[in-house]
Amino acid sequence: MLLVLCAVVFPGVEVGTGVLMYVTQNAFVALLGFPLLLFLVFCLLVGLVPDMEVPRGWGVVAVVAVPVAAMAVAYLTCSGLNQRALHARGTVERARVTSVYSVDGGTEAPTRRALLADLSGRPVPGGGVDADGLRVGQVVTVTVDPRGKVPVLVGTPSTGARQFRIAAVAAGAEVLSLALAIGRGVARQAPTVFSARSSRPRRPRRRRAPRTGAGRRREREG
Repeated sequence: MLLVLCAVVFPGVEVGTGVLMYVTQNAFVALLGFPLLLFLVFCLLVGLVPDMEVPRGWGVVAVVAVPVAAMAVAYLTCSGLNQRALHARGTVERARVTSVYSVDGGTEAPTRRALLADLSGRPVPGGGVDADGLRVGQVVTVTVDPRGKVPVLVGTPSTGARQFRIAAVAAGAEVLSLALAIGRGVARQAPTVFSARSSRPRRPRRRRAPRTGAGRRREREG
């Protein structure tokens, strides 16, 4: 029962985070979403999986595998929904790279971004794109969301099925690590419970006092 609960709660929280990032398409939500997801996953690990206060054995594997799988499931869910939306309603256009710039990544290395414009010079809606392999003046094929909700994609979109399959594999690995950690935790707790029951002090049995000679005589006289 505990494994079924974990198999529903953990992937459900992660898929919900990915759907939230897709619906909002907000950088601030994505920035806070992953740290909050990791915090929630650790809380669920400690609260639901037995004997996780000091992880050992498969518990250590779960502490590493579950957060990594959680981030992968959330990201792939959002990415797959973006691909599906562009596949359903996106328009394919030719665009020219108008500028390439760097974005400060804080503690990480700066990322290169590119701005695009259609061949008539109008900016392509949907914001900048990853500039990996792009240069100013290059003409590329892009897919644009007419609603301006989903970020522009360089190339043509897929149906999102690949992202969803990889997310399912990550969720399966996560549930497997949870199952092993739960089984190990329950096995470690079982001897403790058994020893606690067997170590309960037994109530001493009351012994009947032996009858004396006077008592026996009184019984005969009565």
